[in-house]
Amino acid sequence: TGGKILTDKLEIDIIELPKIKGREKEKDKLLDWLYFLENPKSERVTEKMGENKEIKEATEKLDSLSEDERMQRIADLRLKAIMDEKAIYAKGLEDGKRKREEELQEKIAEMEERIETIAKKMLEQKIDKKIIAGLTGMTLEEIEKLN
Repeated sequence: TGGKILTDKLEIDIIELPKIKGREKEKDKLLDWLYFLENPKSERVTEKMGENKEIKEATEKLDSLSEDERMQRIADLRLKAIMDEKAIYAKGLEDGKRKREEELQEKIAEMEERIETIAKKMLEQKIDKKIIAGLTGMTLEEIEKLN
């Protein structure tokens, strides 16, 4: 470790965890904490929990926080799944409405085509254009264009 005083209110200590390798056998509380920082689930930390109450408390607190994080993650994933399901449902409704609208437009086009065909046949039979307009709902201008 190394320390550097920057001001009378701030001191930064740099902990070089790789340098603790090979010192597993040494008995030192600071070294125990360094091992905790490096890997709180290590064998040394597990052993030291019986001897060092503070490390045991820190490990338990870390486990508690980790469990809380897992529970929060589960809650977040559940909420995301619900939101995704609602989005999929809304998209399905939107797609269904769009498809239904397209189908209706096709039906309308088919009906208009049929009406024009009927109007043409009526013109061929020399039926008065005003009567054709009344029966088909077409305007006189539309009927004139059929000729």
